[in-house]
Amino acid sequence: MAALRRNRKDRGSSAEGPPASETNIETEDVETAVLVESVVTAETEADADAEPVKKKRGWKGARLVALIAGVAVVSMLIGVGVMQFIVSPADAASRTKAPDPGPVTAPIEKRQIENTVVIRGQVSYADSVQVAIDSPGGSERAVITGRVPEVGAILNTGNLALEVAGRPVIVLPGELPAYRTLSIGMRGPDVVQLKAALTAMGFGVGDTSSDVYDGDTAAAVGALYEQVGYSAPNGGDEAQKALRVAERGVRDAQLSLAQAQAQLSNAIDIAQPNTNAEQAAVNAANDALGDAQSTLVTAQEAVMPTLPSSEVLFLTGLPRRVDDVSVNRGDVLSGSPMSVSGATLTISGTVSQQDAELLTDGAKAFFSAPNGDELTATVKKIQAPKSGGKSGDSGGSKGSEGQSSGSGGSGSGGNSQDSSRYTVTMAPSELSSEEIEALRDTNVRVKIPVASTKGEVMAVPLAALSAGSGGEDRIELMIDPKSGPDAVTENVVVKVGLAADGFVEITSDDPRVKKGAKVVVGR
Repeated sequence: MAALRRNRKDRGSSAEGPPASETNIETEDVETAVLVESVVTAETEADADAEPVKKKRGWKGARLVALIAGVAVVSMLIGVGVMQFIVSPADAASRTKAPDPGPVTAPIEKRQIENTVVIRGQVSYADSVQVAIDSPGGSERAVITGRVPEVGAILNTGNLALEVAGRPVIVLPGELPAYRTLSIGMRGPDVVQLKAALTAMGFGVGDTSSDVYDGDTAAAVGALYEQVGYSAPNGGDEAQKALRVAERGVRDAQLSLAQAQAQLSNAIDIAQPNTNAEQAAVNAANDALGDAQSTLVTAQEAVMPTLPSSEVLFLTGLPRRVDDVSVNRGDVLSGSPMSVSGATLTISGTVSQQDAELLTDGAKAFFSAPNGDELTATVKKIQAPKSGGKSGDSGGSKGSEGQSSGSGGSGSGGNSQDSSRYTVTMAPSELSSEEIEALRDTNVRVKIPVASTKGEVMAVPLAALSAGSGGEDRIELMIDPKSGPDAVTENVVVKVGLAADGFVEITSDDPRVKKGAKVVVGR
């Protein structure tokens, strides 16, 4: 633009007309100026069309003041909060200052006092044992041919535990295991056990006090086999053959005797002078018949039902539950085929002799299921230790978790190895299958109430009791607390009752002894 103005000035100064060369130069300058003006005009229009640039506002003015005020308020609040946790030495000393000396009191309460034995008990099927079954004699292999029970099956008197080589294994109650084949004429404690089992099943065995396996016992065994659906062992083919021979011998002897008697009778009828020969023949025939009959009795006994040791399983505590089965159909019997335990859950724990006197058979017990429900049980047996402790199986015994609640002593539950402890066996009340599975093989806390007041009674802490000069029980009743050591108290004679859980029952004719009154428990 400056060049344009200069060109214009130059043209003004030379009004008379420049030379031809200067005229050309001026024409070029004018064109250049027009071009520059068009460019400037275009740039101006472009700047006008462009959006204005926004400027960022800074922290100044009112905004800055508000920010500073907010930071100050937050800092003040944080300081106030921190001050709550800062304690000055003077405040700390005042807070830990010992109270003014004076009697320590507790109120007389109304409560039910219950002396409870607490025991840790193991829940399980009791008396797990490995079953032992004799192998059958002879040339037969002890192959499991059937009747294999399932785990959880219940074995009761007269049930079949297995079938071995086509023969049954009959479950009967008894402590002695089968160790021999019982047959006619045998005697011993195993015979007495067998007779007791058969009698319990309703079979007649004759004299139950006799230890002889006689004909009545054999007949009962035969009836037992018939009941379970098997033929009774009868001595085998040889014994049956001997029986037939003996029966034929008796018939022959009877025929010979009849013939001899007929000849003697004929001799007498014809008045034969000498009948000695005929009489001798009759006597000989009689003797032969006696011998034949004796042989027949022996043969008959040989075929009477016997009880092989391989076909009976004596178990105590029937019914029993099958816990494990280690054989299958087709296996050869070797070792124990199964383990069994009691058919019902039991809770077993041990207790000290100090607690033994508090429990009795039939006492109610309470324990919690895994889901928290309260369940009940009954004390079934309190067994004295094999050595030490008090004698007898029926003495009271209790186990506790660490100590019993109330006046009982301490003890521990579970399977204690202390030989001086008593074993308490309890039977839970009826349980569902889900509860049985949840409780099996668990350890539970069992409470057994042994004494309780009838409802609520007046009670004070044990520390409130003292003995008077005459041995009477008394409490120190707070009359006027005043200020610490100046408190007014009075000793009041009371009668005490049941004590448990740190409290003791009291009664008194003094009307001041009532619920809420304060008694001194220490100084």
